[in-house]
Amino acid sequence: MRLAEELRFYMNLLTENTNQDVSVNLNLIKGVFKAQGVEWTEPYLTTEGAINRREVGNHRGLYWIWPEINFYFGKAATNTVIGRHRTHRLKLDVDLSGLYGPPGEKKEPKNTFPEGWKEAVCKYIIGGCPQIPSHWEKATHPTDPNQKKWVKPGVLDFPVKHVVDVDKLPVLVWDLDHLDAKTISKLEDLINITIWPYANSGTYRRRNQQNQ
Repeated sequence: MRLAEELRFYMNLLTENTNQDVSVNLNLIKGVFKAQGVEWTEPYLTTEGAINRREVGNHRGLYWIWPEINFYFGKAATNTVIGRHRTHRLKLDVDLSGLYGPPGEKKEPKNTFPEGWKEAVCKYIIGGCPQIPSHWEKATHPTDPNQKKWVKPGVLDFPVKHVVDVDKLPVLVWDLDHLDAKTISKLEDLINITIWPYANSGTYRRRNQQNQ
């Protein structure tokens, strides 16, 4: 099964909303590789569930979540794709307690939930949710008022209804273990400002500027 056909197959398991041309964006991604003098590596198609179950992704590289709607493009430059997706899964599941980490006040939450991700999850992943609340709030340090970074739990229990099966979300993955972290990071930076994935922070800022 050809790559585009595989993507359509997975999309049929998810939703009829297919508003991005994968082949166009793939050619743009290939162009970034070429411009950087990096030999093209064919990506493999998998799912979010397979990565979370550690069936694939035990390597560094790049990955593109839900390519047909251009949901998110990320890197695993120093960590593995499996490692990076642990946090992604918490965001896709809207597990605010898991993102905050151990309860109580502390310097910072275990993981952030960027606004671009929140908008993307509300738009494509869950239903009936105009906004996802913050899982942390600013707080005053109990003994050192000069401590600027200090947080307490925000909303940690936030039930949602998923409109897609997160396990079946298609993911294109590039195994780039042969490249150094700097090269992988550079590729990701350039790809993100070439295809503008919806959940990425740069796209979120650009979207807000265009709406002003």
